[in-house]
Amino acid sequence: MTALRTPTAAPGTPPTSTRRRAVHAEFMQIWEEGYVSNHISFENMHVPGLFIIDGAPLRREDGTLDRAKILAYIDATMASHADFRIRLQRSALGLTPPAWVPDEDFDLARHVLFTEDTADAATADLRRLSGAYDGLMSLTHPLWRTRVTELSDGTVALGTVMHHASLDGLSGMKTFSAICQKTADQPLPTPVDPWSGVRAATAWELPLLALRQWWQRQPSAAAAWRSYRSKPFLRRVRRVAARVLLPVRFGRGGEAARARLLPPIHSAYRRMDAGLVGRRARELGGSLSDLQVAAIIGAWRGPQRIVRLRFPVSYHSTDAPNVRNHVRDMEVAGDADAPLTETIVRVNEQVAARESALDGAPVEGYPIGYSTLLPWVSRPRYFCGGEVRALIPFPASLGTDQLAAAGIMYNGSLFIGANMPAAHDVEATVGRMFELMTGAPDPGRP
Repeated sequence: MTALRTPTAAPGTPPTSTRRRAVHAEFMQIWEEGYVSNHISFENMHVPGLFIIDGAPLRREDGTLDRAKILAYIDATMASHADFRIRLQRSALGLTPPAWVPDEDFDLARHVLFTEDTADAATADLRRLSGAYDGLMSLTHPLWRTRVTELSDGTVALGTVMHHASLDGLSGMKTFSAICQKTADQPLPTPVDPWSGVRAATAWELPLLALRQWWQRQPSAAAAWRSYRSKPFLRRVRRVAARVLLPVRFGRGGEAARARLLPPIHSAYRRMDAGLVGRRARELGGSLSDLQVAAIIGAWRGPQRIVRLRFPVSYHSTDAPNVRNHVRDMEVAGDADAPLTETIVRVNEQVAARESALDGAPVEGYPIGYSTLLPWVSRPRYFCGGEVRALIPFPASLGTDQLAAAGIMYNGSLFIGANMPAAHDVEATVGRMFELMTGAPDPGRP
């Protein structure tokens, strides 16, 4: 995202009628705007995740879940983090992309849910634990929520649903590092409103703010003219028209479109030794990410044998730390019947040539889905005093993807989570991925 910030008041500083309040707005990139442009893409980009946490520190002496303690922790961490307190604001007349502005009506109760019953740790629906079935989030408030569920083995499941319009995988991992603690007894910070003294830019202010920001980026008037002319005028007009017509077209297709484009899916996961899998990848001639892509291709059991899948390339830069979503997708292809040794080398070669691959040249094969691999941290992290034992990712895939997988490296382990249509055997598929990535028999669900 491109940020437009003005100096903010110090945390805890109350706004006064005699001091002009700072205004905040961060404008979405054009391609991000597509994630909230209709009801299908908006719902599809609700991305769940699941933390499994040591439950003892989260309980009272009588063994019941200490909801007040958990809420206090979330209030002091997630609810005190600037990225968790912003909402979408659309511009007047559709002249600019939407912007992220502080939610001046923030209410933590909207974002935290507690499951009343204990779930079976061995058989519970992972997506239900994550909160994926808790309905659509409101576009008028921050796009996140969390669900807390007690598990039968004494652990606690913390489900999180984030929206891909606000965070991508890498920036999401950095955010979670900020809201988890490094030790079990680390003092809890005092809850704060990170936008104290800052007001949300109004719809009518956004066009002027965007123009001012754009002008400040231009080194000269001539450069500004060249920048403006670099995009066809008719394309700009179409974008404005699309924003103006958004209330009419947002729900286009209704339930029929939803049933076609967002069919039921289910998910499974496996835990692997990250060091072992990394060594295996190097021995086979690729990176850990290459091995995961090759394993997805090799695990595919559909009738199509030459397949392709999307693969994100990150453009995050220290020169633009405010840009939270900064990735582009490329495609890689492989033969599902080929030996793993051949597939991983071929994937590695395609990724190495990613600059030319991103030019839009067609890629052979049947599109099956998506793969992504993310690092988190190499040491244990703690939530409300409880150690995070597992972190289960679910990929931000298209609703029609046949097989999509995400991997996260945490505390010496690699956790792989996969989505498939409900009619497919996702457990068997993830089991085959485990065998290909480790060279060992599948142990089943952890």
